[in-house]
Amino acid sequence: MSDDKEASAKEKKAKRNDGARARMGLNLKPLQTEEAVKEAVPEENIQKIGPEEAIKKLEDLYEFEEKIYDAGDRSRVFCGKDIRPEGNGNPVIIKLRKKDFFSGGERVWRQILTRMLNLDKNDHVLGLTGIYEDDRAYYTVMEKCHGGELFDFLLNETDVPEKECKRIMRDILKAVDHMHSQGLIHRDIKPENIMFANKQAEDDPKSPKTLKLIDFDTCQEHVPNSPKAQKIVGTPGYIAPEAFKGEYTPASDLWSVGVILYILMTGDMPFSDEDIGEDLAGDNRVGGSKAEETFERLKDAKIDFDCAPWPDFPQARDLCASLLAFDPGDRSPGAKEALNHPWLREGDKA
Repeated sequence: MSDDKEASAKEKKAKRNDGARARMGLNLKPLQTEEAVKEAVPEENIQKIGPEEAIKKLEDLYEFEEKIYDAGDRSRVFCGKDIRPEGNGNPVIIKLRKKDFFSGGERVWRQILTRMLNLDKNDHVLGLTGIYEDDRAYYTVMEKCHGGELFDFLLNETDVPEKECKRIMRDILKAVDHMHSQGLIHRDIKPENIMFANKQAEDDPKSPKTLKLIDFDTCQEHVPNSPKAQKIVGTPGYIAPEAFKGEYTPASDLWSVGVILYILMTGDMPFSDEDIGEDLAGDNRVGGSKAEETFERLKDAKIDFDCAPWPDFPQARDLCASLLAFDPGDRSPGAKEALNHPWLREGDKA
């Protein structure tokens, strides 16, 4: 690739990802002052969700370090250490989420997060260490990933080799399959919610970096004939068309995975900003004007599967097209079936 083309690709990718950040409505800043940490650490009356266990202070269990994200009144995220006897000082992430943010959905959120806490361990789903609450907020303690976001990987990598695309897709689909097998759907799968668990080994630059699916605040239980959602959740650009009608299913997560595969292969989104629509923060009602307009635009949108490098990778194109089928019934039947697609099975010794 020429220098001019490489610079243009990087500029295009940076612009796209800046737009994704803007659509999320996030203004995340690293705040590392001691006062900022103390502000969020509860003073007393902490209760563990799940088995009853009285705790005087969260600080007795976890050592708070720097604040790494601040989404204002919504949530804050801290690095920390597990100083419990069984914690061995291991690094953790502590997420504070204000209670009044849920607008009546706290009971469901507690049920889902408790299920995630007790979920069978999986190499590709972030593990939760504990969930606590006080009068003001919930505190979710999670294992710490050290390798960075898939988002940043996509931002910095101009061309991702096919072999790496396959490995990333396998890890993501294994995580999705695990959650779906437990009766849960994620509803906000995107590069920002996928982390590399570990850095590459210094003595082996080619060592694989395991991917983990994170952030389960949007999860919901799914059973056949689940009632329609009243609110649209997720991130524009990754939300499946049927979600704008309130019809979230496991197939909705597969659509999001398809968007990620398209970005991995082409370095671009499969849809234009006009197709994706506006930020739904002002009106995320199912049946609202924004939802209906976006649904219709996605229905008419044409995904470019003739651009480079798709003609050279017909099997990858076939998988991506099956994940991005507009009708959920036309998509891959499930994450397990997608994992068995010939493109992903090719060269997979496992």
